[in-house]
Amino acid sequence: MARKVIVAFVALAVLVGGVAIVGSSMSSGVFNLTIGDALSSPDKLQGREFKVVGDVVAGSVKKGATPFDLDFAIADKEGRRMECHYKGAVPDPFAEGREVILQGTLDASSRMQVTKITVKCPSKYQEEGVSEDQYDDYYKGKYDRGHRTPSEK
Repeated sequence: MARKVIVAFVALAVLVGGVAIVGSSMSSGVFNLTIGDALSSPDKLQGREFKVVGDVVAGSVKKGATPFDLDFAIADKEGRRMECHYKGAVPDPFAEGREVILQGTLDASSRMQVTKITVKCPSKYQEEGVSEDQYDDYYKGKYDRGHRTPSEK
């Protein structure tokens, strides 16, 4: 009898633990939204973590009360703008005009309280004003000419 009680107790503990793990992982998801989506339903996003992508608006970056406070705005290609506040060390490549991925929540005034900034860096292999077709032509020609090592020249 005691053995059945122990087995039942262990089975119940495993079941409760499994439900707790699944429940916590389901509720901690982070939504990827557009600026338009975030601005269209700010009441639903207050206190809920989400990610959004946009370009840092030129002239919007302002230092806050402390060295680790930063106010700025991001905008999408359609011109929708979201005001943001970040408290922390800013990544080195962060600058006006750069594309960023922000993670955080909205406050009551629909301002994003950013908890994480990721700066999307342009590829070091791309030059401004050069199309992908031009790159393809360049590398195809290089391949057709053959790759020579310094000893083969």
